[in-house]
Order: sequence, then C-alpha cells, then structure tokens
Amino acid sequence: MSKSDKPAMPRPLSEDLAHYTKAFKYIASVGDYFEVAQKWTEETFYGHVVEKLVANLGDGTDGKLLRVLGIGSGSGELELGFLNKLLTKFPKIQNCVVEPSESLLKKYEANIKPEHETGITFDWQNRTFDEFLENQPENSQKVHFISACNFLYYVKDLNEALQTLYDMLAPGGILLAIITADYTGYGKLWRTFPSLGCETAPQDGSQDNASPSHRIDAGYVRDALRQLQIPYHEDGFAGNYKITECFSDEESEEGNLALDFLTHTIRFRDAPSDLFQQVLACIKESCVQRGDERYFQSKNVCFLITKPTESATQ
Repeated sequence: MSKSDKPAMPRPLSEDLAHYTKAFKYIASVGDYFEVAQKWTEETFYGHVVEKLVANLGDGTDGKLLRVLGIGSGSGELELGFLNKLLTKFPKIQNCVVEPSESLLKKYEANIKPEHETGITFDWQNRTFDEFLENQPENSQKVHFISACNFLYYVKDLNEALQTLYDMLAPGGILLAIITADYTGYGKLWRTFPSLGCETAPQDGSQDNASPSHRIDAGYVRDALRQLQIPYHEDGFAGNYKITECFSDEESEEGNLALDFLTHTIRFRDAPSDLFQQVLACIKESCVQRGDERYFQSKNVCFLITKPTESATQ
C-alpha cells in the first residue's frame, strides 16, 4: 500500500452537527451523566449557587428579575434542574438559551413544565456562541448566572472564552462551567492522543502539532483561570458509560457511535490501524467490567466562578 493509500485520520466530530447530535444522544443513553449531575444539582447546587446569589443580589421577593444565560444547553436536562432551584428564591427569571443543534433545542422546549412557563421567560437562540456574540448589542445587560456545562470543549481560545464569560457577569453573578477532569476517562484519553477530533490533526494519525479544540479538560481550564487571575471554586461528580459494543469484533452502529463520541471523530473505526488499537487499549484502561459489560469511567469538574460585588471591590 502506498503512502497515499493509507487510511486518513477521521474528520472531527464537530464538522457534522447531525452526527455529533446522534453520537451525543447515544452516549447519554448508555451513561449516567445526567443522573449523577442531577443528583449533584439536588445536593450541591443550591448551596454553591442559589444561596450565594441571594447573599450577593438579594432574593426575588421584591420583583427582581434574575437574568440567566445557558451556553451549549443541549436538551436542557441539567439547566432545567438549575432553574428549578433558582425559582425557589427568584420567581422571575429571564433565561437565554444558546444551542447550535436544532433537534436538541426542540427537545429542551419539549421538556419545559408548567411551573417553568409561569416564572421563566425563554429566549431561544439556535446558534453557536460566536454567532450569539456577533448579534449582541454593545451595551447588553449583564447576567446573574451563566451555565456552560458542555461548552468549553469546543472553543478555539480558552482564555478569551473564559474572559468573555466572566465579563458578561453582573457584579455578584456566578458562572458554572462543567468539564471532564484531566486525569481520568475522557481527559486521560485526550491527553494521551491530543490530535483526536482536532481540525489540524495530521492525516497520518500522528499526535503532533494539533490545536487544542475539543480536547480541553479541567487542567487547561484551571491553568487559564490562574493566568487570568480569576478566582474559582471546584466541585465535581463521576459518570459511567456502558460501551461494551466498542470492543466487539463485529462492527455495530452502537459501538461506532460510542467510539465516535469518545474520540470526537467521525467513523473512528476507519482510523489508521495502529492508532485504532492504541486508542481502544487506552479506553479499555479507563473501563471497569461488571459481568459481561464494560463501563467507561470519567470524572467531571464543576468550576464555580463568582464575580465580586461592587462593594467587595471598593
């Protein structure tokens, strides 16, 4: 086989929004991410976010409108949980939802319950964050809470994105960013193979000269916040995903979708053979076996960033 006949590196998953959405929905269906995230919301969100917002802003009993921004909101499973907690102290909420996937945005709308419609005004933005920013007036109102739960993986300049989000906060406002940990699961895989899913990935599958793109993890966020001198608090939770089909000798749509999302590529099974086997071995190292099933384990870090109130800066 000539060099030109060798399998090319699969394209980044971010290049095909429809396939990304399909792979995301599949991996979510075989994992407990939303379940454990909702448990974190029930047990931790109120103290870390709602109580601090009340302390910084006062509650909404005087009719105060709480302005909320969700970025990369997906189908809203997490954000609606956050909103339920916020409604207990802020009965009037204006919620702007930024999500590029039309199908996920429609699912978000379908998940809204009557209590949300009573207290929350929704502004649906079916666009990327960059497109959203381009359409914002210069003197846009600052927001009190920003949810960025699956967003930072895809930014081209992490420092700029974090600074932009921080600047959008009103004094006393809080940014919540959730991203995979750097030492386990996704983070371990992406740090071992940093070209996976990157737009500049070498076509021979080598791991040199790749842009950060999707493989941003909590370690990079931590470093960026320190460089920007933005104080933060960390919390987190773990998740498990049943990916037994990835290791089957027989190709299946389920196994392919799982592999595509884990590696953030399209048709990863078509990757160069050596790279495919190395990546599969790395994924296997992050799995636990329960009976005949293999579960991929990954931890998530919750970054909580509070913008000082004006009195605190004086």
